[in-house]
Amino acid sequence: MSNATNIPTVGGKGNYDESYDRFLKAYQDFKGECPKGVTLKLQKSGTRYNLLLQFKQPPTGKRLPKTANLECTPQGVIDGVKKAKLVAEALGTISNASEFWDWYDTTILGKNQIEDNLITYREIFQQLEDEYFAGYNRNTGRKRSRDIVSDLSSYHRTKQIFFEQFPNWDDYPTWESFKVMLYTPLQNGEELIGSKTFKERYYILKAIAKKSPNKDHLLKQLEPINPKQTRFTVKQRIGIDAFKDWWYSAKQEAYTIKSHRISEVRHSWLWVAGMAVMYGLRPTEIAAAVNLTKPYTTEDGVTIKALSDPDNQDNYLVLGDYTYFTDTEGRKVSIKTGGRVIAPIPSPEMFNFMELKRPILPEYTPKEGSQPRTVAAGFNVAFSKHIKAMGCPVTQKYAFRRLYNLLGEKYGVPVELRARMMGHSAIVNESKYKTEGIDATLEVLKGVAKLPVPLNVALERLTALGVDIDSPEAKLFLRVIYQID
Repeated sequence: MSNATNIPTVGGKGNYDESYDRFLKAYQDFKGECPKGVTLKLQKSGTRYNLLLQFKQPPTGKRLPKTANLECTPQGVIDGVKKAKLVAEALGTISNASEFWDWYDTTILGKNQIEDNLITYREIFQQLEDEYFAGYNRNTGRKRSRDIVSDLSSYHRTKQIFFEQFPNWDDYPTWESFKVMLYTPLQNGEELIGSKTFKERYYILKAIAKKSPNKDHLLKQLEPINPKQTRFTVKQRIGIDAFKDWWYSAKQEAYTIKSHRISEVRHSWLWVAGMAVMYGLRPTEIAAAVNLTKPYTTEDGVTIKALSDPDNQDNYLVLGDYTYFTDTEGRKVSIKTGGRVIAPIPSPEMFNFMELKRPILPEYTPKEGSQPRTVAAGFNVAFSKHIKAMGCPVTQKYAFRRLYNLLGEKYGVPVELRARMMGHSAIVNESKYKTEGIDATLEVLKGVAKLPVPLNVALERLTALGVDIDSPEAKLFLRVIYQID
C-alpha cells in the first residue's frame, strides 16, 4: 500500500490525513471495544471507503450500516467507538422511533425495542384537515363544510398553502425540515422575520409539531423563536370630500361611454362603492343582500321593505348568509361575518347623492374550473379592478369600510353599534377601522357640533334666547326630544 496510486479514497467526514496503514491498524485494534449490538463497519463504495456504525435499526429491526459522520483516521475510529456506546445506551432508553431518528441526525442518540409510532407529514396534514372541517366558523358559528366554497378557500389560505411548502409529504417531521420551511425567503424580496408570513408559518409548524411523536423536541426548538409580526401593510384611507369628488367624476364619465354594456358595468360598481361607504360592507357582502328589489320577511313574520321601495325611509339592508353566485358545481359562497340587518349612515344627503335606492348589482359568474380561493375572492377582486380603472384614489376595499366608520363617528353612531353593523367587535373596530389624523378628527368634530346637546345645556341655551321653557309647547318639545316621562 506504499504506492500512492493504490491508496483507496476514504470517505466519511473527509479523506484521512494520516497513512492508510495506521488507520486500518486502529480500526482492527479498537473495533472490538464496541458494545454488543453496535459495531464499526468499514464499507467500500467503488474506490471510496467510509467508516460507519452498524446496528439493528428501528422500527424495522434490520441490522444495517448507517453513516455516523466519522473521519477515516485513527481518531475517527476512537470517536466511532464512543458513538457506538452512546447508540447502544440510547437503544435501551428511548421509547419511540421518530425521536431516535430525529436525534440521530443531530446528536447521535438512540433506543432499543422502539415502538413503531412514526407518522408522516401526509398523515398529520390529513388530521389537521379533518379537524378543520369538523370545526365551526369562528365568526358565525356555522359548521364548516367541504361543500361551501368559502370554507375550502379558507382552508387553503390558512393551512394547505403551508403544507404545500413541504417537498415530500411521506417524510417524518424533523427539525431540519421545519427550519427549511420556516426560513425560506419571501418571493417578493421582503425581509422574512417580522412578516405576516413568518408568523403564519410558525403557528402552522407548531400545530404540526403537536401531532408528531417527537413533539417535545420540535416544540422545544420552536420555543425560543419570536413569531411576532412587526411589519404591516399600510392601510389606505380616503376622506369624505375626496370620495365624493371621485365618485361624482367617475359617474359623469360613465354616462359619456358609448358602449351601453361598459357604461352599465361602471354604474354598477360605483353603486357597490356607494353601498360599501354607506353600509360599511365588504363588496362580497353586498352580493348577499336579499331585499334590494323585493321585501324580506323574517322567521318571526317581520317584513323589511325593499331598498328600492320609495316608501322605505329606513333603508335597512338585509344580508343573507350566502352570495347570489356559486361556483360551477353549485357550491355556495358564504360571507365573512354572516347574515344580519344593517342601517345606513344617517346622512340622507349622501344616500341620495349616490342614488343607492336604484340598485344595480354587478353580474359575476365564476369561470369553470376556478379554484375555491379564486371563486370566493372573485367579487372583491373585480371590485378592486374596476374602481382602479375608474381612477379611484384608493385600491384597498377596506378603505371604504374605514370611511363608513369615520362617517358613523361623525354622525354620532355609537362604536358598539358601528361594530355590530360591520360584523365584528368594538375592540376590532377601534384597532383596525378607526381613522386617525388631523383631517379625520376635524371631520368628526364637525359632526359632533351638530349633534343634540344634553338637556341641561339645551335649557340654558333656550333660556338665553328668551324662550319660555315652562310653556306647554316648550315642555312638549323637550319631552319628545329628550324622552322625559
